[in-house]
Amino acid sequence: MGSAKWYLLNLHITCILLDWAMTVLAVPYLIFPALGGYPLGVLRFWFGVPSIVQLYVVMNLAFFAVTSVTLIFENRFYQLYARNSFWRYLRIPFIIINYLLDATHLLPACLMVPDQKTALEFTYEQIPNLSDEIKAEPLFILAIDFWVQMPYISMGLRNVVQVCLFGLINRNMNLESRSFNRSENTINLQRKFLNAIKAQLMVLAINFLVPQAYTVVSIATNYYNQFANNLVITIVALHGINSTLIMLWAHKTYREYCFKTFKKIRSFLGYTTPVSTVSIQPKASITI
Repeated sequence: MGSAKWYLLNLHITCILLDWAMTVLAVPYLIFPALGGYPLGVLRFWFGVPSIVQLYVVMNLAFFAVTSVTLIFENRFYQLYARNSFWRYLRIPFIIINYLLDATHLLPACLMVPDQKTALEFTYEQIPNLSDEIKAEPLFILAIDFWVQMPYISMGLRNVVQVCLFGLINRNMNLESRSFNRSENTINLQRKFLNAIKAQLMVLAINFLVPQAYTVVSIATNYYNQFANNLVITIVALHGINSTLIMLWAHKTYREYCFKTFKKIRSFLGYTTPVSTVSIQPKASITI
């Protein structure tokens, strides 16, 4: 747990920032299959932040969240099986390249934003049943070309890397469970960790792969369903709470530390758990 605490903290902070961006700061309202929409958060109404800046920040936070989960898998694989392998020389460049790609994926699209008047005309033709309420909003169209989906494809490839790391850990644990090199208690602990990885992988698949798959299908087939678009945003926004619950359930040390901190906060605020007292009345004795 000690070697993974900074990776868990990184994941937790990234999830918090992504949640705030999706539900408070930006609150994107997307209109797939068009690559556009408009924000509904405080950054627009209170601070007047341009839509393109909000889009860039939210997308980068989503990329960072995927990378933070990948790094947890990589750290566990390295600590358990690859400390003496050639991977120890490649892991730092691997981490740096991932974050560089996260920060630069969307730059070409943001630097080549089409003329919004032309883009809106294209969008209205692409989605003829777009409601007048949405048309009245300040719609921002990122692009009218298919190549802008490359960041989504990159996220999918990164998820494949996670599956490969998970497969390597699973294979090695199965091999070790058949040998007598380690105690049964150690193997059981590793199996518990494997279950935690399965849960984290499931959360990632639900909160990122499912929305990503729908987005690609919607754009490829030119399918418009505003309810489904809103559901995509809701599913992505739930990643933070789902990931936090998984960490509290899967990592005992992390869970105990959080509960200990929560008790300290309650004590600092003056909240104490009431102790119920039960009074026992003495029974009258009858002597003959």
